[in-house]
Amino acid sequence: MLLCLNKNSLMTQRPETRNDYHVRINKVLEFINAHLEESPELEKLASIANFSAFHFHRIMRAYLGEPLSSFIQRLRLDKAANLLINTKLPIQDISWMVGYDTPASLTRAFKKRFGVSPANFRNEIVFQTQALQFVQINKSEKIMKIKPKFKKRKEKRVIYVMSIGPYDSAGTAKAWEKVSAFASEKKLWGFGTEFIGISYDDPHITEEEKLRYEACITVSKDVRPEGEIGVKTIEGGNYAVFRHLGPYEKLNETCDYIYRQWLPESGKTLRDIPCFEKYLNSPGKTPPEKLKTDIYIPLV
Repeated sequence: MLLCLNKNSLMTQRPETRNDYHVRINKVLEFINAHLEESPELEKLASIANFSAFHFHRIMRAYLGEPLSSFIQRLRLDKAANLLINTKLPIQDISWMVGYDTPASLTRAFKKRFGVSPANFRNEIVFQTQALQFVQINKSEKIMKIKPKFKKRKEKRVIYVMSIGPYDSAGTAKAWEKVSAFASEKKLWGFGTEFIGISYDDPHITEEEKLRYEACITVSKDVRPEGEIGVKTIEGGNYAVFRHLGPYEKLNETCDYIYRQWLPESGKTLRDIPCFEKYLNSPGKTPPEKLKTDIYIPLV
């Protein structure tokens, strides 16, 4: 779990204080995710969390397991890689979108992380040879039969817990246990409650141990953040919705098809917000081959 990493130095604090730290750090992480194109000063980020600027860097490093500057740069470069793969945007535009003033500055940082320039990375053949495991979907596979439905969705308020690690059921189980326990404790279950997963990173790009995932439950009652439990709104708007049938471990294959095959051929334009998964039945009561998951792709 993201907010459980490397905090031995904080274990002597009272539980109330640790919970307060979780809430404040979540505010910083939400701000960073929404403003990757900006270069906020350390003092501004510290003020968002109401931490002393003197201690802020060490606090964030203790929770993230890496320096805050490295964390932000990695998110920017991973987003750049996703844009290179999934859009036809010019590299100059991508540079600005991820917080680099010029293509040259993006190229220097990109080469250091991925070993190739953004232009070469965009080339499918080079991408495959860089051991980034670019997945080619065989047109004869059953997955090619998936067609989306187009829906306009209202915004949804959710409670969530973030985890960092593999996108498998074992890697995200603790996050689901914690957010579900909170919903039960606060009596937040209701008619139409939805179980939603937000996967922020592409596992073909980001290291497995650094993949970010949020286990979310929709709520209709007023609720405040508490410890690891965050509260946020998932944007409404237009979505292409794909139904995935089968185990969660195969979700990446469906997503690969959507982004590598369907999207380029569809002529659709993505909105700059994460996609999400809506789980339609319970993995505890349903055989893996009968699990149903709707994948929501945000469209302009």
